[in-house]
Amino acid sequence: MFAFQTNPLNRHGDVRHTDDFITPIISSSDAYYLPVYQQSIACEVNDKHLAPLWLSYRQLHFKSQPPARKHLIYLGEVDSKHYFTYRLKSVDLLNHVTLDDQAPSIELCGLRELFKRLSPEEAHVCNVAIAIEHWHNTHQYCGYCGHKTYAAQAGFVRICSHAQCQQQHFPRTDSAVICAITYQDELLLGRQKSWPEKRYSVIAGFVEPGETLEQAVVREAYEETGLALSQVRYYQSQPWPFPQSLMVGFTAEAQSNQISLLDKELEDARWFSRTALKEAVETGELVLPFEYSISRKLINQWLIESV
Repeated sequence: MFAFQTNPLNRHGDVRHTDDFITPIISSSDAYYLPVYQQSIACEVNDKHLAPLWLSYRQLHFKSQPPARKHLIYLGEVDSKHYFTYRLKSVDLLNHVTLDDQAPSIELCGLRELFKRLSPEEAHVCNVAIAIEHWHNTHQYCGYCGHKTYAAQAGFVRICSHAQCQQQHFPRTDSAVICAITYQDELLLGRQKSWPEKRYSVIAGFVEPGETLEQAVVREAYEETGLALSQVRYYQSQPWPFPQSLMVGFTAEAQSNQISLLDKELEDARWFSRTALKEAVETGELVLPFEYSISRKLINQWLIESV
C-alpha cells in the first residue's frame, strides 16, 4: 500500500457543522489538536524521535488565552478520539505551548519528509490536515466580490464577510492524471529540469476544464512526448497534499515509440526495458520517485509483471 490510502477517519460530515456536535468535543479530554503553519506540521523532535505534536485543549492555550475557534478544523474521529487541526497565524505561538519539563523541542516539519516515519493511519490524518490548511490559506478572499472570508462549519466552509454577498466557498482538490505508458516490453520515463538530479518518473499532468480523466491522459502524453495512446485504463488513485491534488493513476499503450518533446515540459524522456531500468537504478544512473507515491507504485507494478 502506498501513502495516504488508509482512511481511518470518521469525518462526521453530517453533523460536524452543528454546535450540538462540535462544542462539547472541543474542550473534552478526547480531543487532540495538531498545530499547522503554511503546510508545515508542528512536531516533537529529539535525536531519536520525530512525531506530530498532538496537544490537549489545555496545552493549546497560547499566552494563557483559549484557542480561537475560527482557527480550528475538525478532521474526524478515530477510536473515540477526536482530531483537530489548529491553524497557527504566527510561528511565534509555538513558543507558548505548555508541555512537560522533559518534553522534546518543537519544530515545524514538512509532510513530505515526515510521512515516511508515520503509521499509515497517522499519515492519512496529517494529509487531511495539510490539504485543508492549504485551502484556507489560499482562500482568504472571496472570488466573487473580493471581500475577506471567514471559516465556518468546523473549517469545511469559508463564507464571504460582505453582507450583500455571503457566498460560501468549499474545499477544492486539483485533479491530476498520472500514467505508466508502455510500448511492447518497455516503459516510458521522463524528467523535468526542476527535479532532483537523475530523478525520472511516469507522465503526469493536471486535468483541464471540460476533460474526462482519460482525455487528459491522452492530451498530456501527446503534449509532453508526442505519443498517441490506446488502451487507457484506470489503475488507482492517491490524495497528494503537495499542495492539494488527487493523483488519478492509469496505464496505457503507445502506438509507436517515436518520442517528441513538444511542449518542452520534459527535458528528457526514454524507453526502458525491465533489465535496463533495474540496472540504471542499481548503478545510480537513475533515481525513481518516492517509494510511497503512486508514480513509484505504477513503475513497480510494471517491473513485476511478466512480459
